[in-house]
Amino acid sequence: MTDRRNGLRIAWLGDDFTGSAAVMEVLAFAGLPSVLFTQVPGPDLLARFADVAGLGIATTARAEGPDWMAAHLPGLFRALDALDPALIHYKICSTFDSAPHAGSIGAAIAAGLAVRPSEAVALLTAAPAMRRYQAFGHLFAGAPGGVFRLDRHPVMAHHPVTPMAESDLLAHLAAQTDLPGALIDLEALATDPQARLEAALAGGARILSIDSMEPGSEAAAGALIWHNRARMGLVAGSQGVEYALVRHWQRTGEIPTAAPPGSAGAVDRIAVVSGSVSPVTAAQLAWAEGRGFALLLFDA
Repeated sequence: MTDRRNGLRIAWLGDDFTGSAAVMEVLAFAGLPSVLFTQVPGPDLLARFADVAGLGIATTARAEGPDWMAAHLPGLFRALDALDPALIHYKICSTFDSAPHAGSIGAAIAAGLAVRPSEAVALLTAAPAMRRYQAFGHLFAGAPGGVFRLDRHPVMAHHPVTPMAESDLLAHLAAQTDLPGALIDLEALATDPQARLEAALAGGARILSIDSMEPGSEAAAGALIWHNRARMGLVAGSQGVEYALVRHWQRTGEIPTAAPPGSAGAVDRIAVVSGSVSPVTAAQLAWAEGRGFALLLFDA
């Protein structure tokens, strides 16, 4: 199968900055050079990164309403599509933070489909490396006290903007889009995922939620997305999309398994930038401050 553009495997549009950086992390640690922008790069800047395998643009979409998305996302999707990547990925949070009024994943998928028509959109939210798991359509997420179903998660069930009252992702998404969905579950991934995909498409599904629990199902999900990229060139999900693709590429020998990054060496001082306001991050910041870090607040 011929890729749409030699070299650029994936271009992603992130719904926030930290999540967009997480995609770049997965690709870079796998030995795939990648770059992230906060706005559409001009021709001169883009030319400096002509040989990257991944390119992303970070947005604030997770905190925005549908009117903002309708005004801003189509142009951003067009900018990425003009680069002719094999896949365009709308990057969402691995805890599926979204609601009709804020960060609507359904609205984003519609905007993406208007730019890059696809027979269906693969939806891969789980990222086992991040303790995010999907089984039979339901998302589970890790927390300090264990792994919880999303609607019982101590943080996500009580999120101040997008509280999650439903762990079945297609059921949750139904409030954001009229596009019909179908599930490619663990049983299908372990047997014949392509047959399940074909049956789902024949039944009219436009969004395909894909389970992922461990290396085997993750690799199968990555293979399914990659093998169908010519007809399903738009995908939505967390950095689990890249984890799955990388695992598939490594298993097939398309890319080598990269060595873990080593230490940058001892330094007198170091700067750490945090763009998250999660309780976990707050605890990490407090821990750092208590051990000599000076905290500087920026109005970004």
